Amino acid sequence: MTSKKTTAPATPVDAAVTAGKETLEQMTKIGQDAAQKNMEQAMSMAKDNVEKASQTLFKGYEQANTLAQGNYEAVTKSFGILSKGLEDVSKAWAAYTQGTVDSTMSFSKQVLGAKSLNEVVDLQNTFTKSAFDSFVAESTKISELSVKTASEAIEPIKARVDETVETLSRPIAA
Repeated sequence: MTSKKTTAPATPVDAAVTAGKETLEQMTKIGQDAAQKNMEQAMSMAKDNVEKASQTLFKGYEQANTLAQGNYEAVTKSFGILSKGLEDVSKAWAAYTQGTVDSTMSFSKQVLGAKSLNEVVDLQNTFTKSAFDSFVAESTKISELSVKTASEAIEPIKARVDETVETLSRPIAA
């Protein structure tokens, strides 16, 4: 004979344990789903924030790179102007020096050909006045040339500083 196992009817305690277990499993499932959803949202927000920060960083880098390139070009242009101006000043001083040497040689020949002491004194007075007037005129000319060169050489740098200040005072576009 075969015997049949019969299940005893569930007792109220067994029913309560089963109901509690099902409730706990449902709450765990709901908690896991909520945690998963929150984690996905947090990851999505983090990804968006990293992308925005990266874009801002790259825009800032591009802006800094553009500013640096413009600054380099301005300094290069300024040095070109300064070099040309210094060349002009050097040529002016060389021409003045050559003129001074020539006039001194001419004066020396005149002194050697003088027939009296009065003639030598007159030649000396004329030469001294001429040399002084020439020195003042050439110094003024060279001074004006130097000021003009400095003003022209600083202009590209001044324009760059103005542009840089204006650019940096604006917020980076997102």
